[in-house]
Amino acid sequence: MARFLVIPGGRTEAVGPGPSTALPEGGLVEELYRRYAPAVYGRCRWLLRDEEAAKDATQEVFARALKSLPEFRGASSPTSWLMRIATHHCLNELRARRARWREEWARLAGERREEGVLPDRRELLRALLGEVGAEEQEVAVMYYADELTQVEIAEVTGRSLPTVRKRLRTFLRTARSALSAAFPDLTFPEEDLP
Repeated sequence: MARFLVIPGGRTEAVGPGPSTALPEGGLVEELYRRYAPAVYGRCRWLLRDEEAAKDATQEVFARALKSLPEFRGASSPTSWLMRIATHHCLNELRARRARWREEWARLAGERREEGVLPDRRELLRALLGEVGAEEQEVAVMYYADELTQVEIAEVTGRSLPTVRKRLRTFLRTARSALSAAFPDLTFPEEDLP
């Protein structure tokens, strides 16, 4: 696991007009970084599958957190707020590399045909995430990777429970279709979301 240190310096106050969000020495962002950087890094590393890219993404997440600190609501937990920023940032990074997902998907399908072995569950999930939109990606990661309940996902994302279920069903339908096309001999259980 990477070790994270807070580097002194930099501005911790708002620039320009508007109310000041000046932080005391050893301010909120530093405290958030000390407490949550390993978790944010873990999320970024899981999604991006690259340690260097995950380190860069972690830094970017906290830079974005600093910029949006005035918008942070005390009602939401710092963990869910930072994880949401991390998830959005990483999914945007993945979307930027979307062409590579298609190549990876073709490689996984080829391996399946050659070796007769299904790819790792995480590899499949990463490949399938490239097949759906941003909202479905976010909900699928929270449900399948973070193992949050649908109610917890609704609270974290601010969406209604029926919307969360709809996003999960869309992801499942798209995933099943993509898997059927890539692995014609694969059969699926007839199960739906709880």
